[in-house]
Amino acid sequence: MTRRYEVSYLDADGNIESVIRLAPAIAEFETAFSALARGTVIATTEGPVAVEDLVPGMVAITAEGRCETITWIGSMTLFPAHAMPGMSSGRMIRVTADAFGVGRPMPDVVLGPSARLLVRGDQNPDQAHLSGSYAPATTFVDGVSIIEVTPVTPVPVYHIMLERQGSIRAAGLDIESYHPGPELQNRFGVELSQRFLSLFPHLQGFSGFGAMAHPRMTAKEVEAALVG
Repeated sequence: MTRRYEVSYLDADGNIESVIRLAPAIAEFETAFSALARGTVIATTEGPVAVEDLVPGMVAITAEGRCETITWIGSMTLFPAHAMPGMSSGRMIRVTADAFGVGRPMPDVVLGPSARLLVRGDQNPDQAHLSGSYAPATTFVDGVSIIEVTPVTPVPVYHIMLERQGSIRAAGLDIESYHPGPELQNRFGVELSQRFLSLFPHLQGFSGFGAMAHPRMTAKEVEAALVG
């Protein structure tokens, strides 16, 4: 199965370019396009902006206290169950107001299936020596204040890449900007690597993603920390 991926990016001259690619509908590709639901409001130097209204070149305010240029925006469509034969249905995550504390978030926020949240050291005592870690949003689902929802109509979802990776601020939540992680290149052969990198025309190779802002926690590590 292939999927349609839409990309806008800043080229080497600072111009905004857009491309549409057909590429494999596999998790490693889809993760790059499915962290933020349409309507998610992102903190920028121009004020709060809905993700669908962002354009490359705008500057995001990060949880690390930096202002970073948005260099790439990707989007795809999640479909309801059985809408497309062979295509898995997308599951979204609704985080209700104050689920992580007062104003975190405010109001409700709907995230895509690949969203990762920044967990600070004081929320994760086992990693208190770190400034924070990224944890899959799906691991916080409790069926009460954070719930999984399945779209009944096609839903566009997005992801954002910054000039230097950091945590995007969205209605009180800190969400990891896109990075493929350090191991992805090792799992791909030459052909698949080329197809993947074609979705990032502004980069010369995997090294262009740069360093990650924070390490990632596995689902098991998050569950262990939540249990205590």
